[in-house]
Amino acid sequence: MRPPKNTFSARLPLAITLIIASFASAIFISSIANKGDDYWVVRGAIVAGHVISPSDLEAVHMNLNKSSDLYIDKGFNPIGLIALRTLQEGEVITTTDLGSAIAGQSTSAVPLSVRSVDIAQGLMLGEGVDVYWVVDSNNGEESFEPVLVLGGAALLSLETTGNSFSGDVGLSIAVENTQVLRVLSATTVGRLVIIASHV
Repeated sequence: MRPPKNTFSARLPLAITLIIASFASAIFISSIANKGDDYWVVRGAIVAGHVISPSDLEAVHMNLNKSSDLYIDKGFNPIGLIALRTLQEGEVITTTDLGSAIAGQSTSAVPLSVRSVDIAQGLMLGEGVDVYWVVDSNNGEESFEPVLVLGGAALLSLETTGNSFSGDVGLSIAVENTQVLRVLSATTVGRLVIIASHV
């Protein structure tokens, strides 16, 4: 009569094999999950012509697979370069978004103060706005048609300085240097109305 086999000894090799397989699969899954690189992402809205500073960007780890060559990774230092187009918050920067010059275009941040009722609601930083010059007709004075002072200017900042219905709103827009005087001249008489370029 044959002695009974030790079932523990028979199952030991199988258990060891399963443990090794589980470790191997964990390492494989971890290596797949860690593929990718750190890429530069915009922290807040940036307008065309803006010089990139460290506070504008953050590095985010992501796996872009075959499209990775289209974006700027952390190995490249973009500080000091110029935004060639308006970039929105959270947008991954592509290799064509930044450059050393913007076709001879230089912009300035122009501050404006407008009545709260003269600015479109729901505007977001980086959004394009149109600036109109309006003269109110009082006491039978000659009326003027509203004039488009500037179209498609990027909104840089927006801050409410008055809480009442007639309170003022402080904002700044990116204006090409050749158009700064035109915009400032429109603030001397009448009022400015700010509308969204695209709705």
